Amino acid sequence: MIEIRVFSGTGNTLKCAERMKDRLMELGEECVLSLIESGKEILSALPDTLIVGYPIHGFNMPYNVMDFVKGLPSVKGTPREKSVKVYFLKSSGEPLRINNNSSHAAAKILKKKGYVVLGEFHYVMPYNMIFRHTDELAAKMYLAAKKRVVKDAETIARGEEHFIKRTFGSLLASGVCKVERPGMRFSGRFFKVDEKKCVHCGKCEKSCPVGNIKIKDGKFTFGKMCVGCMRCSFLCPTDAFTIGIMNCMRVNKKYDFNADASKAEICNYCKKSYERYFLETETKY
Repeated sequence: MIEIRVFSGTGNTLKCAERMKDRLMELGEECVLSLIESGKEILSALPDTLIVGYPIHGFNMPYNVMDFVKGLPSVKGTPREKSVKVYFLKSSGEPLRINNNSSHAAAKILKKKGYVVLGEFHYVMPYNMIFRHTDELAAKMYLAAKKRVVKDAETIARGEEHFIKRTFGSLLASGVCKVERPGMRFSGRFFKVDEKKCVHCGKCEKSCPVGNIKIKDGKFTFGKMCVGCMRCSFLCPTDAFTIGIMNCMRVNKKYDFNADASKAEICNYCKKSYERYFLETETKY
């Protein structure tokens, strides 16, 4: 049995995880997928292989996913020790090597608990903050991710290792940017909603993974638990949110992944990294 547990802020990581599940089932594997939201979710039973999926936040794992990892039972000293295999599936808006250390802390925790960590897989998907990619480039990213999943799922089905080399830059970036976690909890308190734009659909309150948004008598309250997933501002149907000091990086509205990927133009931001990623996808996958 293979179980995929995934947190996905605005759906990108989930799309990759769903394709991974489909491919594993095509290979004859029994596979189930469920969501991580608060991080307090528990496994009903330990699978043979566990895949933990998440979007990279500030070159690290989101705190709710780390809470989920910390909450997994120890198998050390039990018959299941070193029999439960673990992989990480992660996504980010850029294919930079400074993302390569994001799973390391979680992997250390799991190894101490007696799990066998066999590696990770990184997929590039469009930003839900910083800036908006074009729909054509978003479609190209998703096509590349789906192509990579075909081979990556085979690696998982065979129980083989797939480690991504950590670099000094990734160690430095993840170390420095751990401040993002308490930073988002602080910054999230200053999110605001434009009452003139808001249609009071309540979607933001219902979908917040950590219950950080409360609406009472039409008034919004933002707590101290923001995970920085941007689900509220990205999916708001009327673009009514401002996201505090990060508002200049706000992105709103879903991407059209059915756009014509052949017309995609790679943005100048990290252009060489994107080109290398797409070339690698075509030549190695």
